[in-house]
Amino acid sequence: MPLLSIINDVKNLATQSGLKPKKHQGFPKISPEPEFPAPAYQFSIEIEDDHPVAFFQTVSGLSVQRKVDPIPEGGQNEYVQELPGPLTYGHLTLEVGLTSSTMFWNWMMQGQSDGMVDKKDFFLIQRHPNPEKIPVFSQVKRWSFHQAFPVSWKLSSLSADSTQKIAIETLELSFLYFELQG
Repeated sequence: MPLLSIINDVKNLATQSGLKPKKHQGFPKISPEPEFPAPAYQFSIEIEDDHPVAFFQTVSGLSVQRKVDPIPEGGQNEYVQELPGPLTYGHLTLEVGLTSSTMFWNWMMQGQSDGMVDKKDFFLIQRHPNPEKIPVFSQVKRWSFHQAFPVSWKLSSLSADSTQKIAIETLELSFLYFELQG
């Protein structure tokens, strides 16, 4: 008998007996208001003075992973113990429509002769539209990145016959770690 059929039979019996199902307790709610995932509308970068220096269409690579060290035990063949290890972070990739600003290009080209690159702390801010209020975009999430520096800069293909397309500048950053700040 399929599982779905068994579940439906139990529900029917409970309803016929006058029993009311208990509400699933689950995890405690943080706020009394229902929460919905925030759409990824707009991202900005703030460096040093709390003013956005760029707005991005696409952000990728925001990831953290914990290394796990397996510890096999002699005589124990049913499982292998795993101990938590250090965290590693993926590279952050930012995509933006090409503008006259050369900030990201200049940052990437720093240190090409001496290897000395300016590492920066910055904030990545996810925003959503809020047309009834000022400012027009409200903050959804904020991450702080520490000791970031560029590892790759790329420009999308350019073509004279594609007048409807926007040239995209891509910057890939390495960093020590990031923190979610709200």
